Amino acid sequence: MKKMGIVVCLLLLASASAWALSICDYKSPETSLTDARMTFGYRYYDDINTVGTDVNSGRLTADYAQLYDSPSYGFTISGTAELALDAFMPAGWLGQSAATFRYYPFEKSLFFAFGGLQASIATGQLRPGVEVRFGGGIGRFTNVTPLAKAMNMSKDLLRSGAIGNPLTDGVLLAIAGIIGREVEYDTVKELVADIEPLIEADAVVELDARALLTVEEIVLTVGDDSQCGWALQLGIGYELVDPFGNPQNVVVAGSADAAFAFGPDDQMMFHASYSGPFDLMDENTLTSTLSYEYDLTEDSTVIADYVLQRVKPSGVVASTSHAAGLALGFDLGGADILLQISLTRGAGDPGWSFDVSISAAMDLL
Repeated sequence: MKKMGIVVCLLLLASASAWALSICDYKSPETSLTDARMTFGYRYYDDINTVGTDVNSGRLTADYAQLYDSPSYGFTISGTAELALDAFMPAGWLGQSAATFRYYPFEKSLFFAFGGLQASIATGQLRPGVEVRFGGGIGRFTNVTPLAKAMNMSKDLLRSGAIGNPLTDGVLLAIAGIIGREVEYDTVKELVADIEPLIEADAVVELDARALLTVEEIVLTVGDDSQCGWALQLGIGYELVDPFGNPQNVVVAGSADAAFAFGPDDQMMFHASYSGPFDLMDENTLTSTLSYEYDLTEDSTVIADYVLQRVKPSGVVASTSHAAGLALGFDLGGADILLQISLTRGAGDPGWSFDVSISAAMDLL
């Protein structure tokens, strides 16, 4: 009877939902996400008809992101680094990291006070730039993975013929609500038992054992987390380390963060930070990162990213570094293929450096 009451309430919620559903419409009461990845590419080519080695270079990139958000507080830790290699030795680098703690004085409100640390380094800097920051801001982030799983559930059941039409938006939200409370269930089978009548009532079908197994497999899926949200921050900072060895200054600091997903198969992330003394036009530091990841199929993924860093010391021309990359990976069932394209432009470079590499691996046994 208790489970039947839950189902009835969720069906009422489903019938009340009539808008075009976006994956960012789901709001999680608590969000905890961690993501890390590393890519490496290297090319060596020596043509006997030319003098010296033709190509002997590579690139190593690493990214880390951790997000936690609750009604009263949250924190974000992020970092990205790119190392260019020449003859297996470092030839250029670009790195950024940030850590921010947010306190919401009013639970579930958008306004928060924050404290944090920002650091950056690039080829040409004498030392890393490190700032501590305090201030206020507005915005929140939320884990939308439960709704992404519900959408994938509808897609897979439709593809297999278990249902005749896609699940309605209200039912998708209701299923996401159940998945979001997964910790309240003793077993996954109990959770699936609450999802089953929602799907059967909406699709007017009776799910067989194979369809229920599909539902269970999607609920148990890990590693494809999605998030949505945004945050704007403005405050005062202090330079713990000046990147060009100048005296430390009190700085004005602002930043913007955003996360968006167009559907269950993609994720866009953005971070930008701007800081400098009260004379911002004379001396300032700008850093930004943008990344996009899309699952083309179950066995192929494309990842694009861009990093910009601009440092302008007082009375000196600004120094700007860029790095952009595109990676396309395929899992061909025993063979893995990775295509990487990268463009970089360090401070003082006359133009862009372009590098393309492709690698393949195959299991022989």
